Amino acid sequence: MHLWHSICQQGFHTPIHKNMKKTSFRFLFAITLITFLVSCSKDHEIEPSSFKSPTNNPEDTSYHVIPKDTSTKIPVATTAQDTISNFFVYFTNPVTSNVEVAAYEDLDGAGPKPAIIGGVTLKANTYYVVTFRIEDATNHTGNRVYIHDKIKNNGTDYKICISTPMGISVNPTDSDGSMAIGLVNDLYTSPGIGSDKINFSIKYQKGVKDGQCAPGTLYFNCNIPVTVN
Repeated sequence: MHLWHSICQQGFHTPIHKNMKKTSFRFLFAITLITFLVSCSKDHEIEPSSFKSPTNNPEDTSYHVIPKDTSTKIPVATTAQDTISNFFVYFTNPVTSNVEVAAYEDLDGAGPKPAIIGGVTLKANTYYVVTFRIEDATNHTGNRVYIHDKIKNNGTDYKICISTPMGISVNPTDSDGSMAIGLVNDLYTSPGIGSDKINFSIKYQKGVKDGQCAPGTLYFNCNIPVTVN
C-alpha cells in the first residue's frame, strides 16, 4: 500500500506528465497568438484597389479606386465644395492621336506636402484638343469625386480659363447652352519654340457668368510647365 502510494505520487512528476504540461501550454499559446493576429488583420485591413497612373483617354475611369458599393451615385453639387487634389490636362493631337498629359497632384489637399507637378512638351505650329480630368481624392474612403463631371453638369456656374504664353491660342468649344465652360478646347501652338508655364484657373461664377474669366470666385489655380519645340 505504501509502495503504491509512493509510486502514484512520483507519477505526477514523470517526464510524460511534464511533456503533457508543455504541450498544453504551447497549444494555448498558439490559439492565443492566432486570435490576436486575426483581430489585428481585421482592424488594419486595406481594401484592394485598381489605382493606376492616368490613361491617355480622359473618359476612361478604369484606373480609379473602386468604391465598395459600385451602385452608389455621387450627387452633383451646385457649389464649389470639393478640394481639387488631382488635375490632369490632356493635349491630344488629332492627326497623330498622340496624347501628352500634364498633371498637378496634391493628395493631402491643404496639408503641408507640396504638390507634384508634371509638365508637357508640345510641337510647334500644331493643333491640339485640350480636355481635363479633375478629381477630389482627399476623403481617403476609396471614393473619388469627379469634379469635371460636376462642372459639366453645372456649366452655367463655372468657367475654366487657360493662359496663352508663347503665342499659344486657345478657343473653348463646349457650352453651357449659351456660354463656354472650358472643359474642351482647341489649342494651337505658334511656330516659335521655348519654355514657359500655362496657367489654369477654375472660376465659380454662379449668377455672374458673362463669358469672361474676371467675374466670380477663384476655385482652383495652378501653373504647369510647357515646352514647345
